[in-house]
Amino acid sequence: MNARLPYLNWTKGAGLLLAAQLVVGPAPAATAAMSATALEHPAARRPLTGRILDGTDQSPLAFASVAVKGTNRGTTTDANGAFTLDVEDGDVLVVSYVGYELREIEVPAGATTLNVPMKTTTHTIADVIVVGNRASEARTNVDLPVPVDVLTAKEITKTGQTELGQMIHFTAPSFNSTKHAISNVTSYVDPATLRGLGPDQTLVLVNGKRRHQSSALNVNNVVGRGSVGTDLNAIPTAAIERVEILRDGAAAQYGSDAIAGIVNIVLKKNPRGGVVTGNYGITQKGDGATYDTGINFGLPVGKRDGFLNLTAQGHHNDPTDRSGNYTGRVYNSNQRKDDSLVAVKGFNRDVTTYGTAKNTMGQFFYNGEVALGEKWRLYSFGGYSYKDMTAYGFFRNPSNKARAVLSLFPNGYNPVFPATVQDVASTVGVRSKTAGGWNVDLSAGFGQNVIKTYANHTVNPSYGSNSPTSFYTGTNKFGQVLADVNVSKSFEVSGLKSLSLAYGSEFRVEQYQLLAGDEASWKKGTVNPGVADVGSSGREGIGAANAVKRTRNNVGVYVDVLSDISDKFLVGVAGRFENYSDFGANVSGKVSTRYKFTELFSVRGSINRGFRAPSMHQLYYSNYADAQWLTLNGVFDSYPIAHLRNDNPYVQQLGVGKLKAETTLDYNLGLTAQVTPDLVFTADAYQIDITDRVVISGQLDATKPALAPTFAGSGFAQVQFFSNALDTRTRGLDVVASYRKRMDRDQEAGLNLAMALNETKVQGEVRSPAKLSSLGTPLVDRVMIGLIEKAQPRSKFIGSANYRYKKIEGLVRATRFGEVTAIQTTPELDQTFSAKIITDASVTYGFTPRIGLTLGANNLFNVYPDQIAFPQLTASGQTPYTRFTSQFGFMGAYYFTSLRLSF
Repeated sequence: MNARLPYLNWTKGAGLLLAAQLVVGPAPAATAAMSATALEHPAARRPLTGRILDGTDQSPLAFASVAVKGTNRGTTTDANGAFTLDVEDGDVLVVSYVGYELREIEVPAGATTLNVPMKTTTHTIADVIVVGNRASEARTNVDLPVPVDVLTAKEITKTGQTELGQMIHFTAPSFNSTKHAISNVTSYVDPATLRGLGPDQTLVLVNGKRRHQSSALNVNNVVGRGSVGTDLNAIPTAAIERVEILRDGAAAQYGSDAIAGIVNIVLKKNPRGGVVTGNYGITQKGDGATYDTGINFGLPVGKRDGFLNLTAQGHHNDPTDRSGNYTGRVYNSNQRKDDSLVAVKGFNRDVTTYGTAKNTMGQFFYNGEVALGEKWRLYSFGGYSYKDMTAYGFFRNPSNKARAVLSLFPNGYNPVFPATVQDVASTVGVRSKTAGGWNVDLSAGFGQNVIKTYANHTVNPSYGSNSPTSFYTGTNKFGQVLADVNVSKSFEVSGLKSLSLAYGSEFRVEQYQLLAGDEASWKKGTVNPGVADVGSSGREGIGAANAVKRTRNNVGVYVDVLSDISDKFLVGVAGRFENYSDFGANVSGKVSTRYKFTELFSVRGSINRGFRAPSMHQLYYSNYADAQWLTLNGVFDSYPIAHLRNDNPYVQQLGVGKLKAETTLDYNLGLTAQVTPDLVFTADAYQIDITDRVVISGQLDATKPALAPTFAGSGFAQVQFFSNALDTRTRGLDVVASYRKRMDRDQEAGLNLAMALNETKVQGEVRSPAKLSSLGTPLVDRVMIGLIEKAQPRSKFIGSANYRYKKIEGLVRATRFGEVTAIQTTPELDQTFSAKIITDASVTYGFTPRIGLTLGANNLFNVYPDQIAFPQLTASGQTPYTRFTSQFGFMGAYYFTSLRLSF
């Protein structure tokens, strides 16, 4: 959304430098005579006192930033807008305050007092955008040829959410990220999507640099199946200045994965002061208690506007549980006998935990910059995140002979799945502007995600009584190393208003690794071989045959040209060549344009030829006994599925072909209107055609006559694998309107309305090898196609209104999530879940300019998604809400309070 920061008593921790410079009038004359010492020694340092005021009504601006340019001397104003700072004659004061234009004022000779009026700006720092605009200076949203949502830290924290993915989910209509339960790795890393595409089709940047992906591949039947995304929740929200969401293909500028667009997370860079936040929340049901606390503060470094901004954040949430009572047989397949045994043994049918995972998380991030001599500046940013999480599995009843070990669990068992998730990343770079006007940026960085998984309170049934009840099930690792060179310059060319050129190169090394778990977590035991399940039930470990370590490298070069042909006409052209060591080369291109009919109204558009390289996870992940909860032949149960690598000899014998890159054609057409200084409107329509989309096949029965000769001797019964089997087309429309009005120093109102309409359809037939044609079903089943076409809302509307009067501010937000459909292997079991409206409300009271308290409720009216209509899909009553798709989760009402202290 094109967010606009309202006026507020902001703290120096958020006293961010604005990108506009104001030509100001003369400063007041000094009110005290200069001392003889000052006359004799004009450079002698002396105290300067003054006030920073609103230029319209002369109200004081509390905690405005006042700094001496080119030094590490600075301060902030108090609650009355007053400051004191040691200065010398000739010093230049830089005064900044959110919502006001930056002022630079030379200290008058001998002055000891100085009052500074500030002018409000129609463009806040959040409106000045870098992402998607490599070849020119930063521009505002309405001036860009492509659509960008800008979410400020204030806006996303107002959601009452404590994790970044959920914050954006309830703020940006084209973005979706929901919690899943009993869905393997999606319990630890929330799938996040943009414009209805997959998690791996959105590129995530931090401060404009590529961030690493998660290490875990999602192979379950939920949104994002077959993909791997980036764990946004590993980034502490307290460290974020703003989030920029580019809703436009950008592979030609930034490389692979930017098919749907880009999420760029900009970290805070304030050099002084800080903010401490504390949050507590709990659901209406009394579970899911959440504690979150963070501290962000800045320190000046060096003598030339250097800074070090640090963030530490801690988070804990208890699990939620929205399960139903287990309704299936427990001890005996005969209902009368079973009911009798249940009564005698006092069996409690409330056996399952179905909801959000337990999560304890600690995070530390930094962002810094310092001058190196007169021309170069050194910068670095990064951080570390550690999660200790626990998810839960389905009940294993003692009457199921394939999974029961009565000597260990006579009444059955509920598997518990702990995991640790570690993220680490750091980037170091230097930049400079040469004498010839070239901007040079050299950087190197690395990032890694490691997920270690476990299974407790479960057994390997094939081991019988000798089975352990706790297992280490393996480790997923993914890392990358980057080296970037980016060069740009603006030229003066006769006949053109502006011309900017950017070019550069990136060298990237990626490594993917699977480490085997305990032998007992995946190995076949000697008890009832061929009858009992193999591996730790609920989560089979990574086997020795599936352990892998692969590395690949990539070299990319790009050029990006942007020119204002005239005051009205803007044209951009970009091209990129990339070469991957494991599958080959690709060329991408982009043309974008914007035409201003007036200063208030513009049209814009772009055409992109993009690509996404198959991830290393898609190339090298395998598991020969992956337990997946599926509906096969009308029976919903856990089935051992062999997920084979695409280069597996058995798969290649089918004629599937090796994986290649997805390619796209992306068309965008929009309009922007700065209707008034307070009202901005944008509307953007798009079409994204994806060719050779990488998808997981359906579960193929390797014992059928058509496949049995190929898989003879393999030991596989059900198999799946990746292929480039589909082409898809996505069409959509995004509309955003943002209004802000400041009536006077005590009152301000804001209104934001946003809409996203979206539809994805498979184009043409599924490409199935000839050997599979006799199966009677295509290579990709209707469940996978349903996850692509119908599992995400086709419409999403967000309307929010906020009003501030003196020290109190209120917010009301309503989000309408469109309907979704869960597709099953049997059409009669398909179900559409109706649209729902979620209402959030909060009120904030500022006791002082430094202290604010917020009370609020998310999902105020306790709305839940529709329940599953077919009992056979509820795992015998355990899951009343579907696991296959999720509009907004199923936690119900959530009440929270937060405290903010600035210093």
